[in-house]
Amino acid sequence: MPYAYVNHARFSKLTPVASGGASSKTYEEALATLHPDIIFTNSSDMETVNTLQQKLKIPVVVLSYTGIFSDSVYSALTLIGDIMGTQERCAELITAMKGWQNDLNNRTKDIADMDKPTVYAGAVSFSGGHGIEGTYAKYPPFVAINAKNVADETGKDGSMLIEKEKLTVWNPDIIFLTPGNMQLVNDDYKTNPSFYSNLKAVKDGNVYSQINYNYYGCNIELSIADAYYAGIIIYPDVFSDVDFEAKADEIFKKMLGQPYMQILKDSGNGFGKIAIGK
Repeated sequence: MPYAYVNHARFSKLTPVASGGASSKTYEEALATLHPDIIFTNSSDMETVNTLQQKLKIPVVVLSYTGIFSDSVYSALTLIGDIMGTQERCAELITAMKGWQNDLNNRTKDIADMDKPTVYAGAVSFSGGHGIEGTYAKYPPFVAINAKNVADETGKDGSMLIEKEKLTVWNPDIIFLTPGNMQLVNDDYKTNPSFYSNLKAVKDGNVYSQINYNYYGCNIELSIADAYYAGIIIYPDVFSDVDFEAKADEIFKKMLGQPYMQILKDSGNGFGKIAIGK
């Protein structure tokens, strides 16, 4: 969660108002002592939201959005700006995001499917970490660059677990894995190395990283960086003018206020090739 790292000193001084986690409990008394003018939440349980609002006599605003580049994201930012009086900053972010969205799409939208390598995102985190069988159909960074994601053949949308044998049938040209879940992948490799060594992407050395960007919500700056990195790997010719590290830190500086690439590297979450089993 880059925003938590960047704001650590500030956050450490704040009063905890919830337990955190998937089934987070709100500390209503602690929240009331802060006397906020407004409360923002992403809770989808409107009964809980209404009860909180009635009990504390404080307006509660629900923010709901999906994906990376979507009208729901832009609408949520606009709403925050209108309420908080930060319209200029929110408009700046929306303009920057739409610029990256258009750049990624324009570079790749006219590439014929037959000319695209097949790709797969594995070891994706959702409700915890997963091995290579954890994947994502309509994976937002791939959608942003019009990639040919083999998991889309399932007809599903979102995170899921597949039977590993399905991956041998798809046999994608390029595989992306989450560095934070490589221990799970490597442990499985020890029990069945032939499964991995027979995959085309592994044999050809085309296994790369995708940084996990979901942690009880979407860390959008990371997902956009993932999209650029995937684009550079999948379509090297059309992204040949892009210096990835410079582009990633451009995104981070715009959205977080500071560079973040070195922090990712230092935490073992850098971008690059991955050697399975090592």
